[in-house]
Amino acid sequence: MLTKAQLTSIFPKAVDSDLQAFISFGEQALRESGILQGLTRLQYFLAQLGHESNGLTHREENLNYSATRLMEIWPSRFPTLAIAQKYDRDPEKLANFVYGGRMGNVNPGDGYKYRGRGYIQLTGRETYREIGKVAGLDLEGSPELAAKPENAIRIACAFWTWKKINPSCDVGDFTAVTKRINGGTNGLTDRLEWLSKVQAVVKVAPASSTSTPAVSQPPVTTPAKPQPKPQPKPQPNESAVNLSNTAVLEAQKKLTRLGYYQGVMDGIYNQLLRAALWAFQKDEDLPQTGRLDTRTRQELNV
Repeated sequence: MLTKAQLTSIFPKAVDSDLQAFISFGEQALRESGILQGLTRLQYFLAQLGHESNGLTHREENLNYSATRLMEIWPSRFPTLAIAQKYDRDPEKLANFVYGGRMGNVNPGDGYKYRGRGYIQLTGRETYREIGKVAGLDLEGSPELAAKPENAIRIACAFWTWKKINPSCDVGDFTAVTKRINGGTNGLTDRLEWLSKVQAVVKVAPASSTSTPAVSQPPVTTPAKPQPKPQPKPQPNESAVNLSNTAVLEAQKKLTRLGYYQGVMDGIYNQLLRAALWAFQKDEDLPQTGRLDTRTRQELNV
């Protein structure tokens, strides 16, 4: 796992609580999302986090803008100073105006309630709901959870999984990664500066204590061969599923062929598999549990 010295070198302005939370909760999240399986994946992830969170210093969107600044950020929404002055230094009113009625925000006040939070700024009720499903957190019901240090790295990895960013990392397309996160190339120069900083510090992908050592150039399209376990056992915290590693492995293979799963074939229930199952269930009109439940197993024939 990344050391505190490495994190401090990359993010020198981050407070100790964020660094400690990253170390305490980061390894499992990074491993489950497949980020630790390649040096480029890890470098791109850290660089994007650096830009999005201003070096792990921002976990909540700052909407306390002056009228002139609003005209610079949202020129189409604030074409004149008179319009912008109505929202001058009023974060709640501003969020409800610029985010209301879109991104799944349907109720009065949703814009502010689901404003940007986390290291990768989640915005909008729909994003909170979908990332919550991947992360295993009720972010739609309790959006403030996204701003807590102990959840921030977990949510950032869940976002990475949800957006299926690893394949773009594997072919070295940093611009494509930026577009999947931002929707465009906003801040690309700053993101590239963060990447240079990260690359100077992280030169070898750290292997997690429970996974196969990472490689610098993971396969782009060919999935790893299944590694059968001598003693299959249920995955922790998935007692409702209670499936053998063999069943999970078969589901991974089926979902890979169907284009839903892009992780390692290891028979382990993880964030990547949860996201794949959720997407498959949605397309097949099955209950969206993110689990390999009875109906889903029947549909996959595993």
